[in-house]
Amino acid sequence: MPFGVLQEMPEVSEEEYRQVEKHLGPDRPPGLLAHVAGPVEGGWRIINVWESEEAFRLFQSQRLIRAAGLAAQDAGFDPGKAAGFRSVTVDGAEMPF
Repeated sequence: MPFGVLQEMPEVSEEEYRQVEKHLGPDRPPGLLAHVAGPVEGGWRIINVWESEEAFRLFQSQRLIRAAGLAAQDAGFDPGKAAGFRSVTVDGAEMPF
């Protein structure tokens, strides 16, 4: 069942987003169907659609947390801002496809 994740990150810049992204590596995570990211007023927004919640949780535990930790070591990255994001999820029952 598809699983969507919306992340709202107030005060996070494109540069900070890219710092995490570079530590994720170049390959597409298994189970990721769609990824959209961009600036919003006062921050950054990411929308992902996954094949399942399990695929997202695996990516989160095996890659995303590590990438954010590595980015936190980069100059100019404020881990406090990234840690303060809101996340909303929806499952396939709430999606029209």
